[in-house]
Amino acid sequence: MIEPSKLTDKDIGRNVIYHREFCNRQVGQLSSWNDRYIFVRFKGPNGEACEPADISLEISGVMIREHRE
Repeated sequence: MIEPSKLTDKDIGRNVIYHREFCNRQVGQLSSWNDRYIFVRFKGPNGEACEPADISLEISGVMIREHRE
């Protein structure tokens, strides 16, 4: 999960992994966000709206996930 309130302009262009349950994982680039959605470019020039719970930041090819109890 990515929290939109914690994103900064430096995060634009970072790789993210889309991992919604029952869907194929996809890697894309963070393009923008608002209070409700994070927009990710997967194949085209425009960002697709994603729920923050469905994506995680990727660091050096490793997916980072928040642990919730």
